[in-house]
Amino acid sequence: MSLTPEADGVFRERRERTVEAPASTAWSCVADLGGEPGWYAVSWLWQVRGVLDRAIGGPGNRGRPTRELCPGDPVDGWRVEALDPGRSLTLVSEQRLPGTARLTHEVESLGTGPDSPRSRLVQRLEWHPDGRPGRVFWRVELPMHKAVMSAMVTGMAREAERRALGGRPGGAGGRMAP
Repeated sequence: MSLTPEADGVFRERRERTVEAPASTAWSCVADLGGEPGWYAVSWLWQVRGVLDRAIGGPGNRGRPTRELCPGDPVDGWRVEALDPGRSLTLVSEQRLPGTARLTHEVESLGTGPDSPRSRLVQRLEWHPDGRPGRVFWRVELPMHKAVMSAMVTGMAREAERRALGGRPGGAGGRMAP
């Protein structure tokens, strides 16, 4: 979470949360991203971003399939780039931006088996700026971006803990697209 890119010119962030829930439950939250629970934090802001993106010729908020995600599926203004079920999901942004954003969520068990009651949720973001406009965009967006992404991974972890206690999936952020 820096104003300075790494040696390759890419800005990288990493956030992680310990979750008091099995990895399979934490994964269910990752797999639902953009679906019924929305984006787990400030879903209204994600909606506004989608409207603005559509206004400038981007895809906006396209929703997502109601089935399990597969590589190539849309998830609002993102597309599933890579998927390792139960472990990781990587989305690449298709929004109109001066660069390319990749968002990855990973889940790992913190115990000796798949039913361990604790897991780790990791969020990684890469921003590949397109020249000076992309670097300026990053600097301007960074304060809000940090708050939103941190709230998102925290909301996802809380939802996993709620589900582990027997709560129904969803309700943590509202649906993104009609």
